[in-house]
Amino acid sequence: MNTAFTRCIARAPAHARALHAGASTKPVPAPRGDIQDAAAFLTKIGRDSAQVADKFKSWDHLFTASSAEMKSDMALSVKQRRWILNWREKFRQGVEPYEIPNKPPKKKTK
Repeated sequence: MNTAFTRCIARAPAHARALHAGASTKPVPAPRGDIQDAAAFLTKIGRDSAQVADKFKSWDHLFTASSAEMKSDMALSVKQRRWILNWREKFRQGVEPYEIPNKPPKKKTK
């Protein structure tokens, strides 16, 4: 076995994976334009996200809630969580939210 690799593994902390979980917290962006609260943001991104607006306590909570928290505490579905998390990151990067309609399902052929 490669001795350099063995030495590297031996020096790594026992629970190194657990250290990165909360290492970087992203900043909460300021509301801008016609989006001034969590309800307006969720309405703007569409796909029935506005129905879960009451589950977010504030603007800060919308941008700091983890996926695990959205799953366990708020009981959001996988599709809702992924949609909200993706738009949350786009908003941080400066993209103004807009509604993207769902594609109709493909017809099955024999």
